[in-house]
Order: sequence, then C-alpha cells, then structure tokens
Amino acid sequence: MFCGHIFASSNDTLISHAANPNTVEKLVIQNAVFDEIYAAVKLIEITDFDGTIPTEWTFDTRFHAIFNDTLYGGNVNFTESIVDSIRIKKRTAKDNKFKTIFERKIEKNDDLSVELIDYFEPIGTVEYAYVPVISGGENSYIVSKVESSFDNFFLCEKDRSYPLILDASYTQTINYETSQVKPFGRKYPVTVINGSSGYKSGEMECLFLQFDQDFADTDHAFHYRNIIYEMLINGKPKILKDSEGKLLLVNVTGSISESDRQYVYGDTGGFYYVKSKFSWTECGDAYEVGDLYDNDLIDTDLDR
Repeated sequence: MFCGHIFASSNDTLISHAANPNTVEKLVIQNAVFDEIYAAVKLIEITDFDGTIPTEWTFDTRFHAIFNDTLYGGNVNFTESIVDSIRIKKRTAKDNKFKTIFERKIEKNDDLSVELIDYFEPIGTVEYAYVPVISGGENSYIVSKVESSFDNFFLCEKDRSYPLILDASYTQTINYETSQVKPFGRKYPVTVINGSSGYKSGEMECLFLQFDQDFADTDHAFHYRNIIYEMLINGKPKILKDSEGKLLLVNVTGSISESDRQYVYGDTGGFYYVKSKFSWTECGDAYEVGDLYDNDLIDTDLDR
C-alpha cells in the first residue's frame, strides 16, 4: 500500500484496470521515502486493512522489506526455520529426470548458500535444480540451464580435474566376451556370451604440462607430472570425458609407461619432453548416481 492506495482493483486503487496476471519479476521504487514494502499472494480487502503489515512470514508471503539499514526483502530466517535440507539435482540429455548429486542439512542461514563445482558435467545442455526439502518432501525446483562446452580430454576425481591436452591420443575397445563350444557331431560351434558385455577399456597417452592461461609451465613439468602420476595410482575411480560427448567412469589399470623422453630446448631454458601412457577400464555408468556414490564420487544416492 502506498499513501492509502493499492495496486489491486478496488475503489481506492492506483490503477483503473484489473491487476496484470503476468508474474512480477521486478519492482522499482524511487523519488520518495519508504519505510516498508510488503507483498503477498493473498489479497487483503481494503475494508479489512487497518494499516498493520504482518510481521510473520507465511507461505503466502513473497516479499517484505523493512529497510533496516539494508535493502534486503527476502525470507531467509523464515526459510531456515522450516527447510530440512537443500538438494542440488542434475539432468543431462541422457537423463529423463533430475538426479540428486548433492545434499546439505540446514542448520543456519549460511547453509542455504551452495557453491558446487561439477567436474562430471558432460558436453551439451545440462540442467541444475536447487531444491528445498520441507518436512521430508521436495518443494519447488529452481532450475538453471547451462550449455557445457570444452575442448580436449579431462581426467576427474571428486574434488579435482586435470586436462589432457598436449599430444593426447586415445584408444578404446568395446569388450564383447564370448566363448566357442563345439558339441560332438555338430558342424558349427555354439557361441556362449558370458554376462552383460559391452564395457569399454583402452589407453590414454598425453604430455602432462600445466598451463598458465595460454602458456605451458615448462619450468615445473617434473613436479606437475608427478602430481598426475600420484592421482593415477591412488586406486580411486575417475571420470574420463572428452569434447565429443564421452563420459566414462573408469579405473586405471596396469602400469604407467613413458616414451619419447627427450630434453627440449626453448627460449627461456629447456625441459624434458615426456609422453605418459596409462590403461583404463570402465567400472560403472558415469550417469548413474548409484554408481557414482558406490565409487565415492558423490555423497548421496537418493535417486539410485
């Protein structure tokens, strides 16, 4: 209410037509001194309004700014008191529904603010949903859509990701394991398919160098290469992805080999040019939250 007048239709309305049914996304106030602004879904009849603005937030309340040394008009305190937890859900082009990849219990206002880096984001359109959980049930989804685009290969763990850029080469085998049984007196053998076949394996070869913007940091090539080696042999499952759309949940198998080891001279000095190769085998579905949880890549399996 402004100066005894309201925006909704009544005898004392500021506008002569009915309120616009479109969603109000922006409110601008200026050229005056304002003590308080209140907005709610439920309309208050002008004959019932005594000038008192409700102080308690309800599910009808949308905005309440008191201008107490701040322009804040949200309901964080109200939300914190009723929200059990916050979930971050994800949906890719291969998913027919959102899947939970992160959950946090709400104990204080700061818990409502979530910063999450998703290293397992494939190329293409990806949707993320911020979902409050109230009394055990999910409330309205706040959805953001991003277009994921990157070059080269990436090898990722739960909290870190390394690009595989220089001289990167990749081989892949789709494993289809069978055996041949030759019954007595039969001309043709019988093919036996052992289990669900089709898992992938292969090799990845790359020159491991860290990049500082557009330049390779050759001064610390040895140190950076050893960081990658420690990651490769730590026994933890990883995500291997590329710009073509491949997203694989893999284990590093076998030994790490080096080739083309030579000292290369440059304008500011030299460094050892070393190509490193490792083998990998698919160990699960990178799009299934159950597989990601079982391999300690996410902390929730609500949507298994």
